[in-house]
Amino acid sequence: MNMNGIPKVGELLEVDAIGIDDRGQGLAKLEAGADERALLVPGLFPGERASVRIEALARHAPRAHGRVNELLRASPSRREPPCSRHEQHQRAPGDRRPKPSCGGCPLMGLNLDAQREAKRAWILREYGLELEGSGGIIGGAEFDYRWSSKRVVGGEPGRLRLGSRAAGKRRGDHIADMRGCLVDHPRIRDGFDALELQANELGIEPWREAGGDLRYVWAKTNGAQLLLTLICGAEPSRAARELGPRLHELGIADGIAWSVQSSSGNAIRGGAPQVIAGLAQLDLDAGLELGPLGFLQPNPEVAALAYRDLVALPDGQPMPPGELAFDLYAGAGVTTRLLRERFERVIPCESYPESAARLGIEPQTVEDFARAWLDAASPTPALIVANPPRAGLGESVCAALRELAAPRVHLMSCSPQTLAADLDRLRPDYQLIALRGYDTLPHTAHLELVAWLSRRPQTTRA
Repeated sequence: MNMNGIPKVGELLEVDAIGIDDRGQGLAKLEAGADERALLVPGLFPGERASVRIEALARHAPRAHGRVNELLRASPSRREPPCSRHEQHQRAPGDRRPKPSCGGCPLMGLNLDAQREAKRAWILREYGLELEGSGGIIGGAEFDYRWSSKRVVGGEPGRLRLGSRAAGKRRGDHIADMRGCLVDHPRIRDGFDALELQANELGIEPWREAGGDLRYVWAKTNGAQLLLTLICGAEPSRAARELGPRLHELGIADGIAWSVQSSSGNAIRGGAPQVIAGLAQLDLDAGLELGPLGFLQPNPEVAALAYRDLVALPDGQPMPPGELAFDLYAGAGVTTRLLRERFERVIPCESYPESAARLGIEPQTVEDFARAWLDAASPTPALIVANPPRAGLGESVCAALRELAAPRVHLMSCSPQTLAADLDRLRPDYQLIALRGYDTLPHTAHLELVAWLSRRPQTTRA
């Protein structure tokens, strides 16, 4: 370190990992006097000690990035990552094969129980969110669990590749190989492999900002059938015209659709999808249908447990029968259906047009929905359920929820950071009764969270 205690790029330091961060990287603390700097190290797990080489220093934050040079003390929960393409995979001496580059499962080098403990400790340390009980995380299988998966398209005609964008790389610069991904459902895994083969036989051109064709592929399954959506950079598209029909004719997918996403940036969802061949949607449980660009929880087994709890009491007992409930950010309508088992009237709100159409409602933002309800002086719902995107509810929606004054608010969140912020905004009127985690994406730092809130005693809205 220099005279100010700041580490230098290239320097070797011995550090102890105290936890993980929101990307599943190992977290250590570098202290110099009163100053403290976070050191983030991929592949270093809680409780481990390592010699780490400093690779970069953040310009505007007290943060450094490093790589393990030598592991000095390993966690007893460490294991060889089961995926042969994993970036942490140990190679035998003299093995000169290209190093696997997929970093999509940063915690795969830990056993499953240790992964969940690391997540529990992370959200408590960083956001003050304490899960109920000794662990408070519910999970399922660690492999073959993804029923919805996306791929970035890279390479060149005849050598096209489906994979993920490597961390720290600009779009199109490097695509990590994900063939044989262990967490994808076998139907999806086989579909991606077959699509890559057929695209290369046809010489389909990957998209680039300067032109090209196939940009992303989105696969969904209901466990038996496969729906593939080809997302292209522009039209006309050879991928849509030639590759799509061939995939259906060969039985690779039960439904093929395509969509155009021509904007810059990394957004995947494009314009309104068009069906090329076969099924226009997948039939899910309980009569629900899912279209080409509709949202599907990647891990429906564990997500179903979260949805079940979201519409129930914290102890697992069903909600008392009631007259009115709101389902905000209703998505495909799973929670709408569950709420209708207990409430005489359930009103969903959803802004994405495809999902709203399947719910039989007009697309509408939650802000507009709440304002219209309040302006009409309509009755107070007995329960409000909300499952917002990663950005969370935000200030305006939290203000509307406080004004709606429902006795109970149940929240589902994929981001502990935004959930913590939303709980702070609601705290003047609502108290947190219970918080539970759901391990919907094993091997990553991701957790789905369900929070039960009850309104503090005060005068409710007439």
